[in-house]
Amino acid sequence: MILRGMMKTIIVGITAGLLLFVAGVTPRCRAASVGTSLQPTAEVISVLKSNYVDRDKLNEKLLNEATVTGILDAVGRGAVIVEPELPSTNAAPAAEPKPTQPLARAEVIGSDIGYIRLAEVTEETPAALDAELKKFADAKVTGFVLDLRYAGGTNFAAAAAIAGRFLNDGQELFTLKSSEKSAQVFRASAEIKPASTAGTDLTSAPLMLLVNAETRGSAEVLAGALRTADRGIVIGSKTAGSAAGWQQVKLSDGRILRIATAKIVLSPPQDATQPVELFPDGLTPDVAVKIDPKTERDVVLTVQTNETLTASLQPRVNKKGLTEAQLVKVFHGQSIDIELPIRKSVPNTDPSSTDKEHEEEDEIQNVRDVVLQRAVDILKGIRVLLTWQ
Repeated sequence: MILRGMMKTIIVGITAGLLLFVAGVTPRCRAASVGTSLQPTAEVISVLKSNYVDRDKLNEKLLNEATVTGILDAVGRGAVIVEPELPSTNAAPAAEPKPTQPLARAEVIGSDIGYIRLAEVTEETPAALDAELKKFADAKVTGFVLDLRYAGGTNFAAAAAIAGRFLNDGQELFTLKSSEKSAQVFRASAEIKPASTAGTDLTSAPLMLLVNAETRGSAEVLAGALRTADRGIVIGSKTAGSAAGWQQVKLSDGRILRIATAKIVLSPPQDATQPVELFPDGLTPDVAVKIDPKTERDVVLTVQTNETLTASLQPRVNKKGLTEAQLVKVFHGQSIDIELPIRKSVPNTDPSSTDKEHEEEDEIQNVRDVVLQRAVDILKGIRVLLTWQ
């Protein structure tokens, strides 16, 4: 216990000295501050080496590892040491990365909800989004779902441009803070504002933002910027909390020190004074929805392209006793002949027995994408409220 307390004192002292070293003070003051802060550390180490009962265990390796471990624990996700990847003699040549489409899916749900899922926020994404928004205007869409689950990207200018479609120009969105260069402020701007939909301006139409633990990078920044601007409702699970930039430094023992060198700071919401940082904790949704990760990956990334989202959001009743050929005909909207079993007429002494028989005959399959279902339900609720005003 005594040793643990002393080691903690050592770590705190060295960590404080390193923080002062990074703080950017003048060289003369820096040297004085570091010397002063490290003096107790040196004294503690000297006392331990001279008086500790197991002082032979306090070798340089142990002290160094304890110091590094304490610093990394204090920094958290901002710094991590990883083992280098060993080269494989049988490794196949790396395949050329396939170009990522900016939009993964876009369609109208029901009659007036525009759904867009971004695959990645790139330089081409704003233009692709504008094309779909124009189609939504022709379809008289009144509400939007922007699905950012499993989306990423490193283009923060594109994220600001996309946010500008739903916000007023000139509004400050976020700042990119870096240890290597000066801070860069991003504002909402759109060279060409897409057409309004059904008389509703894009800056005021209801907007749902779907996120999960795989929402990272510029897609995560987009969700955070729209949320802090009080422009959209975030639905799903907490985002990745990814840093905006990293640097890898090879250490003398061959391991790699991976350091966060840049982060995104969101502009404060209207009712707050402190800015919001995405790194390292991520963005907490306004409406948390629990969903099995495997199910979510299946319904988002491997959804059937020949099935509309409108159909996928309807609970299904699986009829027992149908052949595979009949099921295919039903899926394509064709009529089939079903031989109904002849029921014997018996007195109905138990009213619940009939319901139980029907439950055994048919199986109801609930909607799998409960996150998207929640967003659609909220948009429908907003639409009802607007009609009452």
